[in-house]
Amino acid sequence: MSLLKKIQNYVKDYAEIIADILQCDVEIADEDLVRIAGTGQYSENINELCKGSVYKNVFETKKSRILINPKEDELCEECSHKDTCTETLEMSAPIFYKDKVIGVIGLICFTEEDKKRLLKNMETYLKFTEKIGDFISGKVFELEEELEKKEIMGIMKQIINNYDKCVLVVDSEGKILDANDLALKELKIESGLGLAYQRINIIPKNEALFGKDIFSAEINREKYNLIGTLIPVTGFSSKEYKIFLFENFNFDKSKEISKNKYAANNIFLEDIISKSEKMSKLKEKIRKIAKTQSTVLITGESGTGKELIARAIHNCSDRAKQPFIAINCGAIPENLLESELFGYVKGAFSGASNEGRVGKFELANNGVIFLDEIGEMPFFLQVKLLRVLQERTIVRIGSNKLINLNIRVIAATNKNLLKLVKEGKFREDLYYRLNVIPLKVPALRERQEDILLLRDYLNTKYSKSLGSFKIVMDDDINEIFLKHSWPGNVRELENSVEFLLNMSDENGNIDEETREDLKRNLKSNSKYDDKILEKKVIEDDEIITLEESEKRLISKALRIYGSDTTGKNICAEKLGIGIATLYRKIEKYKL
Repeated sequence: MSLLKKIQNYVKDYAEIIADILQCDVEIADEDLVRIAGTGQYSENINELCKGSVYKNVFETKKSRILINPKEDELCEECSHKDTCTETLEMSAPIFYKDKVIGVIGLICFTEEDKKRLLKNMETYLKFTEKIGDFISGKVFELEEELEKKEIMGIMKQIINNYDKCVLVVDSEGKILDANDLALKELKIESGLGLAYQRINIIPKNEALFGKDIFSAEINREKYNLIGTLIPVTGFSSKEYKIFLFENFNFDKSKEISKNKYAANNIFLEDIISKSEKMSKLKEKIRKIAKTQSTVLITGESGTGKELIARAIHNCSDRAKQPFIAINCGAIPENLLESELFGYVKGAFSGASNEGRVGKFELANNGVIFLDEIGEMPFFLQVKLLRVLQERTIVRIGSNKLINLNIRVIAATNKNLLKLVKEGKFREDLYYRLNVIPLKVPALRERQEDILLLRDYLNTKYSKSLGSFKIVMDDDINEIFLKHSWPGNVRELENSVEFLLNMSDENGNIDEETREDLKRNLKSNSKYDDKILEKKVIEDDEIITLEESEKRLISKALRIYGSDTTGKNICAEKLGIGIATLYRKIEKYKL
């Protein structure tokens, strides 16, 4: 259906207006050259195709046309009705919508008297007709906008009814404008016409559960404690509305089970897969420090599992049944990180929620806050964090009220914070406040004994999730895994196992091409790999023992030249030591 056909009644009214004012016959055609409206002798032929070629020319040229002598005009030469045509003048103007011609308005005279009158005022009449075309175009715009709104509302209705949480839409006075079935059921509201007369009062309680705000709500004299999010929105007419998304479960039961949910994904020391001496020592340290309240700084390369260590500390502590709130300081834009950490009160800044927001520190109260990538924290926020560590209090943005905290802070970084201190990028006083209990997570290459153990664990884990057979690990594949130095650590190991599982056959066997692909994938990291090793051995500000440095250099040489007899001879030569000495070192460091 054409656009003009959709507003045909309006178009007919405009045709009558033009005819009354200009005292001539009028017809209006759509883009299919169908007569949508007509007056005089055209009024009986509505919804029929228009005769002649004039309107088609207006569509093609997008310009008005005036035929002073229609029978003699070149546009009428091929018209089949030329001989019987009684028109003395025809004036046609395009109707534009979004730079496209969607119709034509035709003014037609059948007497010489009418023709003279129109020609005398031709310019004025043409402008008037074009203006009427603009009015018609405006009506089309209104129609499209209304249809678009209805379509959007229909889509939104489908979305909220298929959303797995309760949804309420309310106006500034608390009147319920819309709700999905889950919300109606949870709040015992009847749907239908009665919905428009329901009002709800939603008030934030400045408390949190499951990392979401708690609200008290009252409707039909019933009071509810609801967990969710209140989102302010502005409508088409600048009116203020609120969308309330909340959980459809019993609040009191939720409060009880929240402690279990906050058990930090239930990561315990025994869940950390390892048998190496370095990891055993790390686990022993965790057991010692878990019961204390002191701040912990976990360091280690990317992918070593620093957050797992933090969660294990939490679950070994007296705070195990309290919240564990993690935040990545490097993943949140600088201008949002402060409000995420400290929260804010109503109207604290432009765009702030009218109800305010609880920050991560408050959510972690009585539990643990884990500040990952602490080295990425903006300098201005480091001052505020220092104050939290010193005083165990915070102030929400826009407020002057002190909020007391009972939290343990665990921070983690893959950067050398002392180096950042020297460069003026990290506060020295904050570094020492964080570094009360330093824990270093060893890189995977530093615990060779764990590589195959972890790989086999991941093989079992991912084969279940992918629904495939476990990979058949033979000596050749073992050698590939053991020779690589894993610059991406456990994360890179996970990717390699998942790659093999996806490429294995139905029995878990790996063909030769896939083995070569794996070697290439791992080798592509070799340049980066060497830089990491050199930096660790030579350039890093961290002081390591001569034995550790020696072990790393021998490990690197074996990886480059191979661990067979020929490779070991080359290694000894490159390292400047005898072959017997090399064998003793390999045995000593269990390489």
